[in-house]
Amino acid sequence: MRETLQSYLKKKFPQLYQINFSFECGNGWFRIILWLSRYLDMYVVQQNEMAKSNPQYYQPVKPIVVTQVKEKFGGLKFYYDGGDEHIRSIVSFVEFISGYICETTGKEENVGYNKKGFVQTLHSDLKKDTVDFNFVDDEELRTILKNK
Repeated sequence: MRETLQSYLKKKFPQLYQINFSFECGNGWFRIILWLSRYLDMYVVQQNEMAKSNPQYYQPVKPIVVTQVKEKFGGLKFYYDGGDEHIRSIVSFVEFISGYICETTGKEENVGYNKKGFVQTLHSDLKKDTVDFNFVDDEELRTILKNK
């Protein structure tokens, strides 16, 4: 990920990302990492405020410290300490949807992956091998989206 994007995330979410933290993925996933970071930050603050004022209904949440963000097997992997079960669910969902977004461009249409070698999720314009490229959406959906 471009250094300017990394710096932005570290500046906006210093409680999540240490100064020397480095993102090991393409620029295309910046937005979903940004949205996830916003949600994690907001959720921890709100949950802990509610736990203080209504301890009978809310449990405090341990602060989240991100330990690694990278691409692995064509998907985003987001490793962290802290949080709770709700956070684990949200992170799992974002990791899942990363497999439908081009890691390089951020495009959501005509995205696919290769099965051989280093697996990447890419827009079809970036595919290196026409034989080993598997679209994440079926042909019917790609046609519908093409004709919107």
